[in-house]
Amino acid sequence: MSEGYKPYTPGWNDPPSYSFEDTVSAQHENRPKIFDRIPARVLSNAPSEQFNLENKQIPLNNEIVSNEICNDTTTIPAVSSSICDIPVEDRLSYVMSSLSDSIQKSTLPDSKKVDISKRLSRLEISWKDIQFTDVVQQKTIALVKAIKINDYAEANRLQMALMVDHTRQCNTWIPAIRQLINHHI
Repeated sequence: MSEGYKPYTPGWNDPPSYSFEDTVSAQHENRPKIFDRIPARVLSNAPSEQFNLENKQIPLNNEIVSNEICNDTTTIPAVSSSICDIPVEDRLSYVMSSLSDSIQKSTLPDSKKVDISKRLSRLEISWKDIQFTDVVQQKTIALVKAIKINDYAEANRLQMALMVDHTRQCNTWIPAIRQLINHHI
């Protein structure tokens, strides 16, 4: 029973028959100038605006801003202090106790508080399993400090930065902090 030659009929999910190289070269030849990169304009007042933004952010490294550079005395002392002033072995307990206090003080419904606490237990497990880099730990501490002093705009910025930059490490617990921040914004 030889079946012989059967004609090939492509299926619905077979890849197209043209090659990728041909389409890439065709795209570059007919590419309009609108997609070329335009350099940003340098404005004379741009450095001062950038400097003002830097004063309002929580420092994420061990650098201490001197008074010669920063004349802004309206910064909050808890935010402007160094993030790594907490010993490595006490960081987790500081983060968990601060977040637990914030959850208990919030006016969220009890069901939301339970859900947030469950997600934060994942934070604790990941931290104990040494799944976080030092940068993630420092940003998390900065986020907790911002929540603790009720600076929810800065906490929102730090939460988004963690969520975008360190998704794999934070995706299980960062939505809980998002709920806590959104409740206060």
